[in-house]
Amino acid sequence: MPVCIVGLNFKTAPVEVREKLSFSMEDIDKEAPFLLSKPYIDEVVILSTCNRSEIYFYSESPEKGKVVIEQYLSERAEIKQEELANYLYNFVEFEAIEHLFRVASGLESMVLGEPQIAGQVKDAFEKAIEIGTAKRVFVNLYRHTLQTVKIVRNETEISKNAVSVPFAAVELAKKIFGKLKNKRALLVGAGEMCELAALHLKENGVDAIDVVNRTYEKAETLAKRYEGNPYPFEKLYDAMENVDIVLSSTGAKEPVITYDKLKPIMKKRGYKSLIMIDIAVPRDIEPEVGDISDIYLFDIDDLEKVVEANKKKREKEAIVAGEIIRERVYEYLKWCKLQDLNPIIASLRKQAEEIRRAELEKSLKKLKDYPDEVKKELDRVTYSIVNKMLHQPITEFKKAAREDNLENKMIHFFKSLFNID
Repeated sequence: MPVCIVGLNFKTAPVEVREKLSFSMEDIDKEAPFLLSKPYIDEVVILSTCNRSEIYFYSESPEKGKVVIEQYLSERAEIKQEELANYLYNFVEFEAIEHLFRVASGLESMVLGEPQIAGQVKDAFEKAIEIGTAKRVFVNLYRHTLQTVKIVRNETEISKNAVSVPFAAVELAKKIFGKLKNKRALLVGAGEMCELAALHLKENGVDAIDVVNRTYEKAETLAKRYEGNPYPFEKLYDAMENVDIVLSSTGAKEPVITYDKLKPIMKKRGYKSLIMIDIAVPRDIEPEVGDISDIYLFDIDDLEKVVEANKKKREKEAIVAGEIIRERVYEYLKWCKLQDLNPIIASLRKQAEEIRRAELEKSLKKLKDYPDEVKKELDRVTYSIVNKMLHQPITEFKKAAREDNLENKMIHFFKSLFNID
């Protein structure tokens, strides 16, 4: 029974369709068991993020299971099935497992190689395990997925180069200062770009992040989150006296940080190094500020160059990661085949032991006057003979599975040969 996927993502469906098929964790608590109750669906995992909604299911009838899932999604989205089909993709067995491994490793993300998706996949599988919709197959698939993500991260640099402007800004700061521990940052503005930069700065060791904003309440909220101090906009230059990094992103039409006003501040700072990163358009910081001693000034164009170069590096790493993933899929499918053999091998061993015990009992009745040592030796010898007789066929059986040469006909022949149900 193969693993299957029906889903859509940012490549196949616009946001107005994706939002109709998004699932909260509370939704999954109800919807996954509901899907499991449907015919042709034996296990279910629902993965839902802002960029994708995918239903992973295990079924002995993939085509019939696919129809069930597509009908369900159509009803949930209130979109006709033939229209929704234009946005959906579906994969079975090898392609399904490869897709899952690629998703979890960040190869199918909007930002190539982004690591957050691995946590979202982890949450989806753990939720399914918790509510009982992921059973033996998906529990094992989950374990192999986590192993694959770890291998991809260890053997490639798919997640190591900044491909967003705020992240690139932090990477530049790290190149100048080395480690960011014991450093203090100042955000000029409190919008989305500043929030993303704050997150990356904190994750990379910055001690505290101060915030200057025209709306003081926003400055308070963001500064409190990152253990910093809020400042009203008129205190902008005062706020720069004790920080190491300034990142500015406002909606101002004219520069808010000027050469003439900043130069005296550098004297008060004792000309301690200051990194200034301007990610606003129009620019927030006068270009002449970069001429002040001990100031390192970068603008959006500098960061875009870093981002573009890093995207190309990630694309190269993605090719290597894809090859690793394909090999991991082959390994997983071979592992599955070996697991399928275990019940057959166990039945064979059980049957052989039952025959041995029955024949031994007959012999022991005839040898009742013999010493116990003889009876024990007879038990040992018969056990050893049976074990050695079974060793070669079982070894070859497993070898065929590992080498991907195990067809259903061979399994049927093996079971018929030893009269195994």
